[in-house]
Amino acid sequence: MAIPLQRLRAFAQHACVLAVLALATTTGAHAQPQASPTNTIGDFSVSVEPGAVATSRESSVFAYVAVTSLDRFSRPAVLRASGLPAGVTATFSPASIVPPPSGVARSKLTLAIAAGVPVGSYPITVTGTYDKLVRSTTANLTVTADSAFKLTVPGTQHITYIGGSSQVPITVTGYDFGGAVTLGVTGLPAGVTASFGLNPVSPGAKAAVNSTLTLKASAQVQQGKYPITITGASGAITRGVPLDLYVNPAPDFTLWTIGRSRALVAVTQQAGISGWLEINARPLSGWNQPIAFSMEGLPPGVTASFSPEVVNPYGPTSIAFTASADAPVGSYEATVVATAASATHRLPVQLTVLPYLDANRLANDLTRVGISLRAGESLLFNIMKPEGAAPDFYLNTQFGPGTGAGTLYVREGAPPTDTEYHCRTSGVWSTFCRVDRDPHADFPLTYFLRLKARTDMTGASVMATYGGSYDARPRVVFSNPTDYLINDNAVVESPLGVLRLNGNGGIARVVYRLSHPHRTDLKLELIAPDGQAYLLRDHSNGPINPSVEQTLDLTDKVANGVWKLRVTDDVPGGSGTLLDWSLDFYRRD
Repeated sequence: MAIPLQRLRAFAQHACVLAVLALATTTGAHAQPQASPTNTIGDFSVSVEPGAVATSRESSVFAYVAVTSLDRFSRPAVLRASGLPAGVTATFSPASIVPPPSGVARSKLTLAIAAGVPVGSYPITVTGTYDKLVRSTTANLTVTADSAFKLTVPGTQHITYIGGSSQVPITVTGYDFGGAVTLGVTGLPAGVTASFGLNPVSPGAKAAVNSTLTLKASAQVQQGKYPITITGASGAITRGVPLDLYVNPAPDFTLWTIGRSRALVAVTQQAGISGWLEINARPLSGWNQPIAFSMEGLPPGVTASFSPEVVNPYGPTSIAFTASADAPVGSYEATVVATAASATHRLPVQLTVLPYLDANRLANDLTRVGISLRAGESLLFNIMKPEGAAPDFYLNTQFGPGTGAGTLYVREGAPPTDTEYHCRTSGVWSTFCRVDRDPHADFPLTYFLRLKARTDMTGASVMATYGGSYDARPRVVFSNPTDYLINDNAVVESPLGVLRLNGNGGIARVVYRLSHPHRTDLKLELIAPDGQAYLLRDHSNGPINPSVEQTLDLTDKVANGVWKLRVTDDVPGGSGTLLDWSLDFYRRD
């Protein structure tokens, strides 16, 4: 019996359904479930606040772009704007922002509209991009016809110094306008006040009126960047011009002594240049003015000379002191005065004038013998270091007590006491008291030796000897006092230009000062103008502020050119500062 065609079709469809169900059952029994991909960085969204802004031509308007973290996203989203009409430019500050996990970060979007932009509304697309994640939103810009009035100020940034005042010129331009405009400022930080030279102003039709905004910052205002808005209002019409106000410390400088914790100077009558002091004018907050030096309060008969007399804009200067024969003996307080166009600073100096002790002047390498002292008595000697410099100048002093016991004290520039001295020695003749010369004392300098008897002494002897390789020819010093940041795990180079020297470098010395929490992180090299590197320090634990003086033989190198101090921090953890360094050439030609 024949089966109808419709029943055959129904039977076939039923069979197919059963086969599919069977296949699904079999597959479900043996296949492993596939894990969905996990987004390990999260996601973010972009919005503009407010979503619609309006302004007239030849002006600017701003809004804020908010990047919101989703699923703990915290990566840099790069912002850009598209769909801008011709004559409209967009800037983001900053152009890349990182939201905190599950938080929001904002960037300031400024739209500047040129004079020829057609009136109308423009949809602008703001996009944030990180890797393959691209998120965007739309904001609306409305450009209105020139009407009423417009405010303009020069630039988009302004600086006011803490404790000072500054002025911002403001121009109010009218367009078929006859009302008065009241000026104001919003967003000022605490401690900054504003006043206007002319307020309100009446620009009239197609005219411009100028006013001046004066900003005064108190001494207590906090340094920082503050977005402010200069406003103009006339009835229901308001206009605003954004301005980034920077409140900064005023550029300044400070004085400090080099090589000595206190400004102490001793000069001897008739001894020529016998006292010295070196000070440094250190810049603060972008100082860029020349500084002139002078002295106040010197006693009669004492003179001081500066080398150099002016530093531009900052740096070290040496002061050499001389006392005439009639300079009154005693202690005085004088003042180093550093004067510039916008600041003056003073550094007190304790000055002692000593009598000329010719009878007790020691000759180099000659022994004074037959000295007798009672217990508690003292005898003062002095020896003059000649003018000039040497790579290894030193002063060795020693004494023989004869019968009895005593102590020999030695001090540079002033008589020593029981507590103020550079070195001392007690005991047998073979014991030395050594004073290494200060590297900046190129001119004559007096050293004082004080022999004090602890018991009665007879037949004592004293001798002073300075270095046998002493070179009285002048030394040439070059230095770079500029701070250079030593970033963690990075390399920095401080350049030093050497000029007006003849021939090769000869014997030279390098001294530097660093500030760093982990001195063993650092490797230092002196780089010659031809690129050759001289290793000064290789991750050692020695002193860095100041460093140990290092003498180099540069007789095969041309002196003139750009030398560099290279600092390598190649150990993670900790950053510091290269404070200054100097390169001294002891001339042999």
